[in-house]
Amino acid sequence: MIYPLAAMLALVLIMFGVAFVARLSSVKTGHVTFEHYQLFEGNPPPKYVLKACNNLNNLFQVPPIFYAAIILALSKGIESNLALISAWGFVTARYAHSFVHITVNYYLARSAVFAISLVFLVLLWFAVLSQI
Repeated sequence: MIYPLAAMLALVLIMFGVAFVARLSSVKTGHVTFEHYQLFEGNPPPKYVLKACNNLNNLFQVPPIFYAAIILALSKGIESNLALISAWGFVTARYAHSFVHITVNYYLARSAVFAISLVFLVLLWFAVLSQI
């Protein structure tokens, strides 16, 4: 169960990097000034910056529920096949969600992988709670 947790944390760190590079690029290309990121006033940043930052924000909404399930499973020594498959399914779906979000940002595809991640999250919680 520790590997899906590590993979999810890696995604968050990757997206921190992507958002940082996107913001830096928007300043270097003159789309916004450095001061914009101090108070978020003035011209809005380009869409590629918004997509990266919105995706990073998304990683602090549903994934904490995943972290709680993993921490509970680890603390109780739960390592069922269903829990492990569900954890990896959630992580894989979140990687897919991030990829779609920061590239084509096609809403139906993004919504579909988000829904899949929620199914895996519910299965993970079922697997963990049924073993306590």
